[in-house]
Amino acid sequence: MEERYQGNYEKVKEDWKEKARTWNFKERYEALGLEGYCEGKKTLRFFGQDYQIDPATGEISEKDDPKASVDFNTAMSIYNLFYYSKEKPRLSGEWVPFRDVPRAGVFTKAFFEQTVEPFARTFNGHLPELLEAGERLGYERIAYSDAGFEARAFDCLPIRFLFWDGDEEFPAKANVLFDKNIVEFVHEETVVLIAASGLKRLVQAARLPQSGKPYRFYAP
Repeated sequence: MEERYQGNYEKVKEDWKEKARTWNFKERYEALGLEGYCEGKKTLRFFGQDYQIDPATGEISEKDDPKASVDFNTAMSIYNLFYYSKEKPRLSGEWVPFRDVPRAGVFTKAFFEQTVEPFARTFNGHLPELLEAGERLGYERIAYSDAGFEARAFDCLPIRFLFWDGDEEFPAKANVLFDKNIVEFVHEETVVLIAASGLKRLVQAARLPQSGKPYRFYAP
């Protein structure tokens, strides 16, 4: 089963690489207010890490380690930003939970079962590790929940992670908040991938084993 998923993922990535070869990157960088446009490979920051996209091949790579494998969620988040962003996308400044993201309702169950709830279980009883992980990643602390962070998925797109530690009576809880206009930047399913990528980085920075399996993506 896992091999079938990986095979499908590779095919999806190849399809998007071909699409990327046709895009007007200069126009998209300007519309999104992104830095990093230049002739040749373009630089783009995703959760604080620099990636490059080659307009000639559509290939995405890590800027500091071009031979490293770029995970599926990261690649699709980057491709989808350029493909699905509106002509003039704008943030609203209003934070909403996933259920209030336009057109995302069909993904709500999977979002919580495969992303948010496993994250809460992973950090249950590990609040210090979460706080240290957020600081290590450069996520900004915010005054909501036991461990609240605001991060930049892309330089043009903020996201918030909230966590309440559990006790003897109640299990740990987590949530993710998005700008209400996030679907002006990406497809509604991509919102799940972006959240999963940010949460995965927190787990990795804390050096804890992640609870549950990753979200399964059905390419739009």
